Amino acid sequence: MFRLVGRVAVALLIVAEVSFADTVIKDNRDGKMYKTIASGNLNWFTDNLSYRKMASFTDDGGVPYYKQANWKAACPVGTHVPDIQEWTVFAKDRFTGPRKLSNVKSFAGKTRGFYNGEDTKKIQGKDAAYFAVSDPNGVRAMMLDVKRGNAKMVELPANAITTVRCVSERNFYAEKNVDEKKMVLTDPRDGKTYKVELRGENKLWMVTNLKFSLTSARQCLLEDTTFCKKFGRFYNYNDAKKACPAGWHLPDDGEWRDFQKDREKLNWETIGRGGCKDWDGYCNSELTGHYWSSTSIMKNTGRSWEFRRQAKSIDRTDQNVQKGLYVRCVTELE
Repeated sequence: MFRLVGRVAVALLIVAEVSFADTVIKDNRDGKMYKTIASGNLNWFTDNLSYRKMASFTDDGGVPYYKQANWKAACPVGTHVPDIQEWTVFAKDRFTGPRKLSNVKSFAGKTRGFYNGEDTKKIQGKDAAYFAVSDPNGVRAMMLDVKRGNAKMVELPANAITTVRCVSERNFYAEKNVDEKKMVLTDPRDGKTYKVELRGENKLWMVTNLKFSLTSARQCLLEDTTFCKKFGRFYNYNDAKKACPAGWHLPDDGEWRDFQKDREKLNWETIGRGGCKDWDGYCNSELTGHYWSSTSIMKNTGRSWEFRRQAKSIDRTDQNVQKGLYVRCVTELE
C-alpha cells in the first residue's frame, strides 16, 4: 500500500522561536509547551503537536491528527513540519546503530498508525508510528517501525491524516546563554555577566575572568571581595575544572595555544592583571594574570598560563593543584 521514497541528506534551516534555557518551545496560540531534543541544526518536538483548532480529529487517547492541507499552519510560529531532507538527517542521527530500537520506541511514544480520510474507526498501519512530512509533491510520512527500530519514508494515500512533530532551527548562542547582539554571557547560576568573543571558526571565549563563588572571600585577591569584582576569583585546580557554567568548560592546553596565537588581539590590561594566590602570598597583581588549563601532565599539578601585561609575554608552567589561579571558560558553537 505504501511506496518508499528516496532519501536526501541535506538539512534545510528555518528560523524558530525557542526557549533554550528550558529546551522547550511555547505555542503562543494556546500556551502549550513542547519539550525538544537537538539534532544537527534543529530542535525536534518530543511530543506530538496538540493544536486542536487545526486538527481533523482527536483519537481516544487525546492525540490530534491532521490532514496535509493543515500541516503548514498547524505548527507554532517559528517552527515547521520537517521536510524529507530534515527527516532523513534526523533518522540517520537517531535511528541507526545499536540503540536504534530504543530510540524509535522513545520518540514514537504511544503514537501508532494513520487514518485514511475522516473515517476514524479504521486505523491504518497500527504497528508503526507515522509522522507528517512536508512535501509539495505528495502525502508522505516518516514511518517508525517500533518492533524492529527501522525508519522509512513512505508515501500515503492522498487523503491520509497523521500526527505532526514540528521542528525549529537551533540558536547556538542562546543555548550557551549568550546574547549574540551584545556578545554577553549570563551565568544562570548567579546572574553575573561576562563579555565573550568568537575566536577561530566556532570557539566562544570569556574575555573577563570567572566570578562564580564556590567557597568564600578567600578566593579573592588579598581576601578582599572588591578584588573579586575587579579581577574575578581564584580557584584551585580541582575547583577550576567544575567552575564553568553548564555548556562551558575550562580550556585545555590546545585551546589556550589557539587563544594566544594572535597576541595583538589580546586585551593585556585585563588578561595580564590580577596575579595569583601562591600559598600564603600573592603574585604581582598589576603585571601578571595566571590561568588554569584543564591539562595535567604531572601528578598533583595542572598546567598554568601566565600573561605578563607590560612585557606582553606568555609563559606556560606546571603548578601545584592547591594554588589559586583564574578561570576563563570556553565553549564550542555546534
